[in-house]
Amino acid sequence: MPGWEQFVDLIAGGLQGLAAVTGSAGLAVILFTLLLKIALLPITVRTRRSTAALRAIQPALRELQEKYPDDRQRRSAETLKLYQQHGINPAAGCLPTVIKIPFFIGLIAAIRELSRSGDGAWTESFLWLPDLATADPLHILPIAAGLFQLLTGMMARPAGQRGAARGKGQARAGLALLSPAIVVAIGWHAPAGPVLYWAVSALFSIGEQWLMTGWGAVRDWLPFLPEIPEYRRPGYVDPATLAAEAATRQPPWIFRQINQRAAQRIQQLEAERVRQDG
Repeated sequence: MPGWEQFVDLIAGGLQGLAAVTGSAGLAVILFTLLLKIALLPITVRTRRSTAALRAIQPALRELQEKYPDDRQRRSAETLKLYQQHGINPAAGCLPTVIKIPFFIGLIAAIRELSRSGDGAWTESFLWLPDLATADPLHILPIAAGLFQLLTGMMARPAGQRGAARGKGQARAGLALLSPAIVVAIGWHAPAGPVLYWAVSALFSIGEQWLMTGWGAVRDWLPFLPEIPEYRRPGYVDPATLAAEAATRQPPWIFRQINQRAAQRIQQLEAERVRQDG
């Protein structure tokens, strides 16, 4: 695959440099993970702002569902228009995850490459691990990574909804358990190095999530956990400023195209309705 080998070599070079500084392959992976998470912080903060704006317009979205229960096309067009008005990118929440996937796969290839090179740091043990190129014999890392993933998933859900919308709640609970289960299943036999990256990344995300949105649904189980006032959270923007920014900001090209098509579709639907009424 064009460019993939260069990407893996870049990761391997970074890991090799960090291992030379720290004297440990395990510490190199941990430091690499922390540097990557810090580099992604601006994207994470913007994603959080987009998610906050999406939560703020939930009442308006429910109104659209009630107003157009049987008109799916009109409802979709009005929803896209509402997103554009508030500067919301509904796909923004997936961006950090999409970015991390190639790093995880590249890390597997890079660690295997470094282990084959015979460099001392990459063939030595780290804590209870014989080396980072083989699976964790005690399976501590995949279990820890799965638990951390479960916790971040719970933190992403609002508190106080344990008894609400039982059908949807059970479906969401099933999805919340599926992701950690996949993490454990993949990490069970994967090389320990990438699973160490996964666990440290998820642990960092817990602190990141707490700073940005709080404990979420975790407080339903542990109500004594401390919280930060909303206005002191990183990336916080008061609703008035957010609305003013959305009103004056030039939307991206893709949103302009979506908005134009949504407006055209709304006009077509209105014209069809007038003809039917006439």
